[in-house]
Amino acid sequence: MRILPRTLLALLAALVLVADAQPRVLVRADSSRTATATSSSRSSSSSSISSSSSQSSSALPSAITEGSSLGFSATYTTSFTSSSSSLSSTAASSSSSILPRAFDYPLGKNFTQSSCPDFFDEFLADDDFIDCYPFSFLLQNSNSFFNTIKDGAYALSNAFDRICSVNATKCLATMNAYGARLTTSAACLDDYELQNPLATAAYNGFTAYEVMYSAGCLSSTDSGAYCFVDAQENSSALADSYLYYLPLDVSLPNSSAPTCSRCASDILAIFYSSAGNTSLALSRTYAAAADAVDDDCGANFADKDVAYFTPSAAAAGAAASASSSASSSAAGVGGVTAARSASVVAAVVVGVMVVAGLGL
Repeated sequence: MRILPRTLLALLAALVLVADAQPRVLVRADSSRTATATSSSRSSSSSSISSSSSQSSSALPSAITEGSSLGFSATYTTSFTSSSSSLSSTAASSSSSILPRAFDYPLGKNFTQSSCPDFFDEFLADDDFIDCYPFSFLLQNSNSFFNTIKDGAYALSNAFDRICSVNATKCLATMNAYGARLTTSAACLDDYELQNPLATAAYNGFTAYEVMYSAGCLSSTDSGAYCFVDAQENSSALADSYLYYLPLDVSLPNSSAPTCSRCASDILAIFYSSAGNTSLALSRTYAAAADAVDDDCGANFADKDVAYFTPSAAAAGAAASASSSASSSAAGVGGVTAARSASVVAAVVVGVMVVAGLGL
């Protein structure tokens, strides 16, 4: 059958309508990000990440390799030593350029509430969470960050360049909102109260974001490198690595002896400023750590006069309100996507009607 020119034009017009109606927002079916989306969203900012001078890679510190000594469960230890094959392929073409992701390993099904894994899926797929590269999550719950540590000082410094270049104010609001939601009955309340390791790790990660960001982004006055990088690469400062786990509810091991460096002093000063907040894990770990460090570094090296307090309900309500606003925003995006999908159907119908009217 011969297609008339005006019929062909009608078909082309219908196809144009369909193409124009396609949604521009990528919809994720799971918690992993699409490689194309990752490439386009990060390529514009990758050039701004400064590269620290290359240093030789040293062996991985036993303090981190032996997860049990830091209070990790067997699940965490296994996940650290396994390969990172579960990572989604981001825009990076080599392992050293893959940016760290939180909970980038199978979470399993050990949840009490069915809503809890859904909550994890939600925040792990949220760009506002992902693009914060939260050190408070990466340190204890990330295969990719563990591999970055193994890659050496250069790769680790580049990771911290990204961790420390985010909009910390916006990220703090995101973490506070998710932290408030986690302990509700619509998310992970039962799992949190039963001390599910995943639920408590996520809660500590959300609530410790601010102090972990501040401590993680400290630089050494001697080397100019990030204090955390120095602690990993300098065998004489290896024990300082333990300090970073205090906000994650991991006590300072009795056998550790952190250096009496400016880095150690500054880290403890940051933690002291939040140690009195009883909603934070620091309120349970800081005082004993400060006593231990003072025994090695002299009295008053670490502040010990902690004034404990419980955050007001108003502050919690504000965080919940921010969470609600974020959910409403997400619902708006979903509505736009649904509307565009409806436009696709309408465009196809119009095209069929035009062709039928021409008697084809």
